[in-house]
Amino acid sequence: MMAPEDLRETIRGGLLSFPVTPFDATDTFDPKAYTAHLEWLSPNPIAGLFVAGGTGELFSLTPGEVVDVVRTAKSVVHNMPIISGCGYGTKLACEMAQGIEAAGGDGILLLPHYLIGAPQDGIETHIRTVCKATNMGVIVYNRGNSHVSAATLSRLADECPNLIGFKDGTGDI
Repeated sequence: MMAPEDLRETIRGGLLSFPVTPFDATDTFDPKAYTAHLEWLSPNPIAGLFVAGGTGELFSLTPGEVVDVVRTAKSVVHNMPIISGCGYGTKLACEMAQGIEAAGGDGILLLPHYLIGAPQDGIETHIRTVCKATNMGVIVYNRGNSHVSAATLSRLADECPNLIGFKDGTGDI
């Protein structure tokens, strides 16, 4: 696992890739197709590979499949960090983060709660709890249903040394 501060520096200013996740006819993760896609992708100068995120179908994968996606990526790609999507409710996100870390992931992209809004203190508690559940770097994904305020983000950055980034999906930072 790459140290959070090293991950932050590695992905800063570089090309970030968000590959799709292939499924077979039974709607199960297809590691063979994913391996072929990553082998095609890996010669490119990519600073960070973001697997199982929004584009990578996080919400169509089981937590076990997310771990399988990370393991598959780590077995194919050796020249770039692997950052995995992570989400759902707080308890499941913590468990998922720990599974991603055990599978060799370098960081997580913490997606917001699915389809529900939350007050700032709830969002803050969620992010803090997930940050404390892992040693990996955490990048918070800001979305319309779970908008992280600048004040909240500032407090969390002071409290959570592994909080290394912020991805805005709202257009209103």
